[in-house]
Amino acid sequence: MVGFALGQLGAGKLSDARGRRPVLLAGLACFTLSGIACSLSQSGIELLASRCLQGFGAGSCAVISFAVVQDLFEGEAARTKRAYVATVLSAVPVLAPALGSVLVDQFGWRSVHVVLAAGGTVLLAVVGLCVPESRRRQRDAQHGSPGDGPRSLWNDRVFLRTALANALSYGVIFSYIAGSPIVIIRQMGYSQAVFAAVFACTAVALTLGAASSGMLARRGTSTATAIRGGLIVSVAATLALAAFGLTGVSAAIIVPLLLVVLFCRGIVVPNLQHVAITRWSERAGTASALVGVSQLLGGALASVVVAALLPYLRLNAVLVPMAMLAVAAWLTWRPPRP
Repeated sequence: MVGFALGQLGAGKLSDARGRRPVLLAGLACFTLSGIACSLSQSGIELLASRCLQGFGAGSCAVISFAVVQDLFEGEAARTKRAYVATVLSAVPVLAPALGSVLVDQFGWRSVHVVLAAGGTVLLAVVGLCVPESRRRQRDAQHGSPGDGPRSLWNDRVFLRTALANALSYGVIFSYIAGSPIVIIRQMGYSQAVFAAVFACTAVALTLGAASSGMLARRGTSTATAIRGGLIVSVAATLALAAFGLTGVSAAIIVPLLLVVLFCRGIVVPNLQHVAITRWSERAGTASALVGVSQLLGGALASVVVAALLPYLRLNAVLVPMAMLAVAAWLTWRPPRP
């Protein structure tokens, strides 16, 4: 996660100055070569260093994807396309552990990095042959900071509040990701097959939410309405989860509410990102990087809290932080003034 965050920060700012395509190619090359290095590592230190570089390359590519959308589209079109990107990026953290566990069980841990390196090679070829430069200097010159607003992203209160709300909302999901293996398998006594099925269902819910966000954009639903509705429903669902967790109810009630929370996150995330990044079209790479890094920090902090509470609160170590973070995200969000 450290490498992923640093990759976003470096690539975002560099792509604003040098263009998206060369930074994307460099990020993919870094990701591919470090994947090979991971698969050949002979010690923990070698693996750790290679994984950090692998994360750096992956972070570079992730931030470029959002910046490219801002380069090529405006208004509702950009919002719709961003929902498609969010659909993929939201599902991957949920699906990856399940796929990785299958590879490890069948072929050993090195196979995970071989697959990643092979995927990076394919993507490197696709980008090299088919993806042109998206950033145009004449386009950027037409877009300044929002209205007579601040000169720096750090002084833009709307941007900061939006990024914070997104980070808190992401923390809700990471609370679930961090604690669910221990809770579902060890504490609740379900099999790995049940755990994989639950994870698959939550990934589908997250993906459907992001896809629904694009549909709402096409139908003219405003970003403020989509964000507000998603956050309110998420608050209601997580508070219900926390209440049911305290009473010791079965998974038959908890899992459907989890799916609601994941679905709402899928709706909210592309809209929050849209509000934040479109305010800084001329610095879309930097804005995307700050949104992405703050999101990672929210997820990391949520994971630490859940890990610390699990020995004492069991299931509630997951559900209570989810509710608290959902409420905090709802309280933080304020729609920008027209």
